[in-house]
Amino acid sequence: MKPFLLALLLSGLLFSATAAELAEIDSLESLGAYQVELTQLNRLVQNDPGNVEILWRLAQAHFEIADQTDDADIDRAQLYPGLEAARSALRADSTSARANHWYAVLMGQVGMLEGTRQKIINSYDVRKYALRAIQLDPAYDGTYHVMGRWHYELGSLNWFEKKIAELVYTKLPEGSYAEAEVFFRKAIQAKPDEIRHYVWLAKTLIEENKESEARLTLQDALALNAATDSDRRLQQEARELLEDL
Repeated sequence: MKPFLLALLLSGLLFSATAAELAEIDSLESLGAYQVELTQLNRLVQNDPGNVEILWRLAQAHFEIADQTDDADIDRAQLYPGLEAARSALRADSTSARANHWYAVLMGQVGMLEGTRQKIINSYDVRKYALRAIQLDPAYDGTYHVMGRWHYELGSLNWFEKKIAELVYTKLPEGSYAEAEVFFRKAIQAKPDEIRHYVWLAKTLIEENKESEARLTLQDALALNAATDSDRRLQQEARELLEDL
């Protein structure tokens, strides 16, 4: 066999092996086996540190581990390396929708971890990269949720927090509950079996004094199958919100 044909064959085999490994990673993700997924991804990234498909999944795995608990120590242990993985994914391929998505997600999470000032600073990048991710992949529900959260969090700033923000920027980013509702509804349309979309839409509707719609939305959230600890925590929150309505 000629050398160039052999090289093409070997490259095809290597690509197939990588695709199979990524399929296994995605299977672990869907099963909620995030720690196992993280271990596998750390092994893969050592062998291929510039692979955007590995890197954004690594960012995702760190986020998912943090998202299963309210433990601040776990958040710090996972969100910072997750953000670095997302940064590396963007460096590897700035046109990857998922790299942009997970950079926006991790920037937002780290901002919330570090307090109001940093949340405001990070909010500009969250919006920038989330909107770019939507442009690159308008069918993905996750980034619509990110933008819903972006508007919700900015709309929720109290007077004191706004004053802190004014020390950082002369003009606040524009966020509103009305826009949050639009994005959460788009997320539900893209993926109607995702519990978090319904819970956050309901929280937004409550802020908009649309209690009847919020009640129905929370009931929709409780009717869905909870596959992860994060889902179960969200459904518990939905029950508590229903009791308060």
